[in-house]
Amino acid sequence: MAFSIRRQQTHPRTKVDWPIEYAVFSDKFGVIHERSKLVDFSRAGICFLTMCNLEIGMELTIHLKMPDREDRTLTLRGEVVRIDEKADMFQMFKAVGVKWAPDATLRLLFDEQA
Repeated sequence: MAFSIRRQQTHPRTKVDWPIEYAVFSDKFGVIHERSKLVDFSRAGICFLTMCNLEIGMELTIHLKMPDREDRTLTLRGEVVRIDEKADMFQMFKAVGVKWAPDATLRLLFDEQA
């Protein structure tokens, strides 16, 4: 457990409040496509809020429009690695942690933040 905590800390998170869209296929629910709110991101992954029933291990396609570049949408892939069922005080939303896929193109996301 201590190893995973240290690993998370090696990638500082940037807090944001950006809209995102994601899509995933679920055996139980079919195709899930939702607009949501991105909470933070790092070189390792992202955290966003959802009301959907996602599961650890699901592979997502994420569409992100950066606020200062709304004409360009970044499409990235990742895997759900963490779900916090109590992300807000009313327990309506879940916070979903996603680890970037190994082939995710992150250069544009981080070049914009520099």
